Parts: sequence; C-alpha cells; structure tokens
Amino acid sequence: MSEVVDQTLSNVQPQEVFKKDLEGTRDHLNVLILGCDEDRYYAGRGHKTPGAIYRHASRSDMMLVAKIDFLNKRISGISIPRDVACSIPGYRTQKINAYHKIGYDEAGPERAKELARLAAESVVGISVDRVVVLNYEAFKEMIDKLGGIEVYVARKMDYDDNAGDLHIHLKKGRQKLSGYDAMCYVRYRHSDSDFKRQERQKDLMMAVKDRTMAKWQQAAEVADSTIAIMGNAFTPKEMAALALFSRKVGGDNIKMDMVPIIEMPGTSNLQVDETKLAEKLKQLHMTPSIDYSLGQ
Repeated sequence: MSEVVDQTLSNVQPQEVFKKDLEGTRDHLNVLILGCDEDRYYAGRGHKTPGAIYRHASRSDMMLVAKIDFLNKRISGISIPRDVACSIPGYRTQKINAYHKIGYDEAGPERAKELARLAAESVVGISVDRVVVLNYEAFKEMIDKLGGIEVYVARKMDYDDNAGDLHIHLKKGRQKLSGYDAMCYVRYRHSDSDFKRQERQKDLMMAVKDRTMAKWQQAAEVADSTIAIMGNAFTPKEMAALALFSRKVGGDNIKMDMVPIIEMPGTSNLQVDETKLAEKLKQLHMTPSIDYSLGQ
C-alpha cells in the first residue's frame, strides 16, 4: 500500500488523519468491532449439513468497543457479552446481539451497523466513531498470506457445528495456526467463558502484529487485506495511519476487559453491573478519571 510509505516519509500523525471536521485534531478514536454469525439456508432434517450462505453477517457473535488513544499510544477494549439485555428507543428489550440482524432485516447493512452502535453506546455509555463488521474470509486469507501465526493454545478445543460449517480441532500447546484455525481460535466459545475468549483475542492481536512486523516486505499486501477484514470501514490512508500507530504500541499498553454482568434469574439474559462498569472503564482509560466517591 503506497499510503504506508507516504505516511512514513511525511510523518503525518493519526490525529491529523482522523481529525474532526472544523474541530481540529482527534486524540482518540472509539471503534465498535462486530464479529457476526452467518445466516444460511439449511438442507435436511435437523440441519446436519451446512446450507448455502445468504448473509455473511447476521447476529453479532462478538462485540468489542475499542479506544485507540493516539495521544498516549494506548489501545483499550471492553467486550460486551452477547446475552446482555439491552433496549434502544423504538425497540423492545432483547439480547444485544440481535440488533445487528434486526437492522439488516429492516434496511440492510448500514442500518444493521447503526442499531448495533446505538445498542453498544447504551450499554457502555461511550460514543462510537466507527463501526467495523469483521470479514472472516478476508481474515483467514490475511493470516495465510503471513504464513500463519504462532500462539499458545491453553486448552484442547474440539467443537463441530455441521450446520454452520465450523469445525474446531486444536491441540493444547504452542503451535502455528493457519487462517482457518486462527479464526476458530478466536470464535471458539463452547464450554468456555467470555473472559477466556477475550484473552485469546488479545493474544491473537499481538501475534498478528508481531508477524506483520516480521514480514514487513508484504506490508502493502497485508494492508489491503486488513482493509477488507475491517469491512472497508477505513480508507487506505486511515488504515495506513492505524498500521503505523500500532507499531508504537507496546503489549503493556494494550488492555482488554469485559462488561461486568449480573445473571437475571429465570432467563438466559444478563444485566450490566453499572457500578463495576464505571470503575472498569476508568481503569481502561476509556473515560475521564472521576472520583465516584464525591457527592456520596
């Protein structure tokens, strides 16, 4: 990608690339990242065989609000469990992962992203600047272009979803993952917790970053794939700015956590623990530091 070279030479800062209209530079960017299930036409009783995909993005399988802090060279993220009960104006209360599909059914992909954004903002109380719907096919292709990535798999993972054409079979230990296996590594949730899944997401992100820097000769090819992975939510110039910024962020400055929840008796829904959420957001530097004891 020529933009990477151009910005390396010109030293244009991401604050300038992402500047707000008429408001000067932007010190940070809040991004909602969605990983969505596929909708398929199924054949056969009991859905024993995979069906043809008619929509690549349906319910949001993963929801992560990330703050990219250009000023402090820091990336923070807080994931939202898919079963959190959420309501937005004009819609009944339901699990937060349903809003993307509802929006898609109403008016297509842009409405889907809009409803997902409103739902996420209502839960975490942070305004979102961009919405990214991950393209898993492009993700797999990028990992394969990098020659695979090395991660430590903390436990054996075995799960088959024949109807969804997803087959996860990973052994415990350090190993090199292909694009397909890397996708399985982050999507696996069978008999697992959201905390473990979140740890895997961070580990994978760091592994991709390290592998990309080691294969810098393929920077342009990888950058193009990354734009596709991000669902074209960023322009080539913006993607180049993010790529160069990420090189400056050390592992200690990447923090991830999960929205604290309370189980709702008699349902499969979860409720947000608002008091703990405020403290977590502060610890992640996603909101201004506030003394919550004042006024009590």
